[in-house]
Amino acid sequence: MNAVNRRPLGRAARAFAVGIAAVGVTTAAAAADHRGFVSDGPAGLLVFQPCQGASASRQAFKVSDKSPDTALTAGVAAVRQVMEDALRPLYVEFAGEISGNAVTVRRFQRAIGHIVACGNAPTDIAPGTRLHASGAEAGWRFSATPSGAMLELTPGRPVRFPAAAFAAARPGRTQVFDAWSVRDGGTVRIEVTEELCVEERSETASGARVTLRYASTSVEGCAARF
Repeated sequence: MNAVNRRPLGRAARAFAVGIAAVGVTTAAAAADHRGFVSDGPAGLLVFQPCQGASASRQAFKVSDKSPDTALTAGVAAVRQVMEDALRPLYVEFAGEISGNAVTVRRFQRAIGHIVACGNAPTDIAPGTRLHASGAEAGWRFSATPSGAMLELTPGRPVRFPAAAFAAARPGRTQVFDAWSVRDGGTVRIEVTEELCVEERSETASGARVTLRYASTSVEGCAARF
């Protein structure tokens, strides 16, 4: 079973929050994915510098956090609590829109404390990925893309599932997916809840919690795409 930190984060979230607004799945899905670094700006706000290839943009955008429960703000605060150098810019990924000198965050995806430059940003999630979840301690990963879905458990061989079972966005903060593997056998059930998920060992916060059951195996973890 993957051990996921479940300590309360309300105080940290309120300290950094710039507003609370829940948005539907449709709004988040329509937003573009962004990656880059956030740092403290004036009046307690965050500013964002997007990655442009291996370098960060010189232009900084004011962050308007409209993710559910201001999850990006809370995730940044949570990761900074466990970082060795909490004052340096923090790597983040989210869905949202840039307009003028501001960026609006619609869905927080993840923040990673040990990434220090755009040149070493993670490449584990392919563009267009519908669902990406993992658990560090149990050593499992699940990824669904337009070409198919795959569950990797340690130990064990990969199990492949049809992409169609994970293609449709579902309304609400919790989504449940059920799929049968025609090619490898077995049924998977995945429950994804959009709420902050923190893994302190990897200095990572993600936008959703996940429980997954395949055959007699049950695991928990976090999702960075959902």
